[in-house]
Amino acid sequence: MNEVEIRIVGVSDLLKPSTSHALILEEVFGYETPRRLAMIIGDREASDLRACMLGIKSPRPLTYDFVSSLLSEAGISVEKAVIYDVHDGIFNSYIYFVRHDKTTFRVDSRPTDALSLSQKIGFPVYVLEDLLEKEKIRTVTPDGSGFSMPLNSVGTDMLKMDLEAAINNEDYERAAMLRDEISRREGKM
Repeated sequence: MNEVEIRIVGVSDLLKPSTSHALILEEVFGYETPRRLAMIIGDREASDLRACMLGIKSPRPLTYDFVSSLLSEAGISVEKAVIYDVHDGIFNSYIYFVRHDKTTFRVDSRPTDALSLSQKIGFPVYVLEDLLEKEKIRTVTPDGSGFSMPLNSVGTDMLKMDLEAAINNEDYERAAMLRDEISRREGKM
């Protein structure tokens, strides 16, 4: 499967009324208009990513400083990270490591951890092209200001908040679609 290198475009402010943020990733090379991928992430993950992106120094080592030092002392380097799947709003990734004897191994990782560590020690992060194409953000308004994300990229908790908003706005067609997706995820269908 083809891997597409990505970079962080930004981390949104709080998505009210939740405590979530949108992490926007964009392909590094490729189309004239790069494809983008959005992940809904928690407040802690957003803070960690921002700190790594800005190179904030702490008086004591933060988790990513600790992991970076541990890898260095063990003679292990990072080759890359690959985001390979999403299910019900949860993205999955692997980080690929190289030992001092040149043998390699991979470790399951949250994409936000892989991205934060990448910001700290500088290795590329990729997404499988099929996943990027399927889950990419799509422009839905002519002026380019409105976007949509596939439902699979959104967690159930966010869907429930969206369902409540759809009901309050009397958008019953959207509410029915969201209700059905939530029921499917919770095994009620």
